[in-house]
Amino acid sequence: MKKTLPLLTNFQLKCIAALLMVLDHLRAFFPVLPLWFRYLGRLSAPIFFFLTVEGFFHTKNRGRYAARLLAGGVVMAAGSGIITHFFPSDIGLYNNIFFSLGLGVALMSAWQQLQETGDEQLFKPVIFLILIAMLFTEANIYGIMMVLVFYRFRERKDLLTLFYVVGTLLPSLVSPLSFRQPLSISYNLSIQQFFVIDYQWMMVFALPFFFLYNGELGSRRPAAKWFFYIFYPAHLWILYLTRYWIFA
Repeated sequence: MKKTLPLLTNFQLKCIAALLMVLDHLRAFFPVLPLWFRYLGRLSAPIFFFLTVEGFFHTKNRGRYAARLLAGGVVMAAGSGIITHFFPSDIGLYNNIFFSLGLGVALMSAWQQLQETGDEQLFKPVIFLILIAMLFTEANIYGIMMVLVFYRFRERKDLLTLFYVVGTLLPSLVSPLSFRQPLSISYNLSIQQFFVIDYQWMMVFALPFFFLYNGELGSRRPAAKWFFYIFYPAHLWILYLTRYWIFA
């Protein structure tokens, strides 16, 4: 009997992630909406990072892939800067996952070159600089974790699961630690801490979507390829301007 393939293509997963992202950003711009919109939004970035790593292995030109994402980041940063200049608001417009994803592709490229050439003098400093740069992007340490886990354990779903769960839960478990004095350590664990203050750990619930991916691209139309590059900045700019016009 034939094994049933997982259900979702790359494009379908991307659409799911985009929907979750919109819910997340709706709550970010309009706090009157339910907080659980933000909970659902925690699943979005991991799916996009997962698909970016998959794209790294399927693209014909990795350099162009990274450049396209980074160029998207530059265009979005410029657009956001122009919008916030002419329409200043009490809420910023800082989102820009393009830089996190683009540097993630650059990181994987450098890592692969290191493995293939063994040139540690060249590629270890490059990898180090990329890691430092990623810390200053939107995804920061979580972006680094996801790229490394999805890249290194792509063929080992058991290890991918283990390290992804640890990587998503550990920061939230450590964050309640407080060092008030050199020898005084407190641990303020509470329901509020995990469900109001720091709910990044909910990224762990994106895990099932990785197993639903069937490895297929899905739609091959040019519109599908450029969908995220246009939709991502556009929906943020629309939400920002809508909030501006409502509360101006």
